[in-house]
Amino acid sequence: MELTSFVAKIVGPVLLLRALSIVLDRQHFVSMLAGLEWEVTTVSFSFFPIALLMTCTALATTPADTSTVAGVLVRVIAWGGILKAAALILFPRAVVAKARAFERAGFLNVVLVVCFVVGGYFTWFGYIAAARVTLP
Repeated sequence: MELTSFVAKIVGPVLLLRALSIVLDRQHFVSMLAGLEWEVTTVSFSFFPIALLMTCTALATTPADTSTVAGVLVRVIAWGGILKAAALILFPRAVVAKARAFERAGFLNVVLVVCFVVGGYFTWFGYIAAARVTLP
C-alpha cells in the first residue's frame, strides 16, 4: 500500500496537469503528433522507451497491492507501459502511425477524460485517502 500511495502522489498530479494542458492548448498536442515522424529518428526519442521500460518493469515486479483500485491501476499502467515501451523499441514507426490514426479519430478527448479521472483519483488516493488511514 505504501508504494501505491507513493506512486499515486506522483502520477495523480502529473495526470491532472496533463489534462489541464490539453484543455489550455489542444493545438500543441495535435502539432506534436504531426511531428512524430521526424521525432522517432532522433537520439533523444530512443532514450524514452528505454526509461519507460525500466520504470514500468520496476513497478510491475514489486509486490502487488491488489487491495485497492489504485493498486490495481498502478499494476495495469505498469504492464501497459511495458507493452508500449516494447512497441516503441521494436516498431517506432508503426506506433507513430497508430498515434496519428488515434488523433484523427478524436482520441485526444479520451486522453483528456482519462487523465482527468485517473489523475483525480490518484491524487485523492495518494494525498487524502492515505492521510485518513494514517491519522490516529
